[in-house]
Amino acid sequence: GEEGDCPADSDPAACWLNALQLKAKKESDTVAAEDDSANACTAGLVGTVRSFAPDCVDSCPQTCPAMAVAINAYMTKGGQAAARPVICQHKTEFNCFFESSIMAKCQGLIAKAASFGFKMPHNEAEMNAGCR
Repeated sequence: GEEGDCPADSDPAACWLNALQLKAKKESDTVAAEDDSANACTAGLVGTVRSFAPDCVDSCPQTCPAMAVAINAYMTKGGQAAARPVICQHKTEFNCFFESSIMAKCQGLIAKAASFGFKMPHNEAEMNAGCR
């Protein structure tokens, strides 16, 4: 569902998480590593995330294919522990988010992820520490 599918009296964060989980089930393991990163940024789970922080996601389009795999792992294979190896495998791409001008655009998304129990690193050192 899109964000408009949530009942007015529902918790928006819970509704968003539910929408992601439904999408993850539909897409399951059929996430393609697409060459067209712009399409990867607007489709599927990354598109859902992008709807909440377009400036953040659009600032680092090279991360979208890896982000799709990481979100899918998180949603269908066991949370943050399942997503971490994907993120670690694509550290170079994810480093884009740590540029200060981009990080400022991503604060809302970081807070939203944290509300679901997904602690995103705030800098390259934190990411590297999580990848040891």
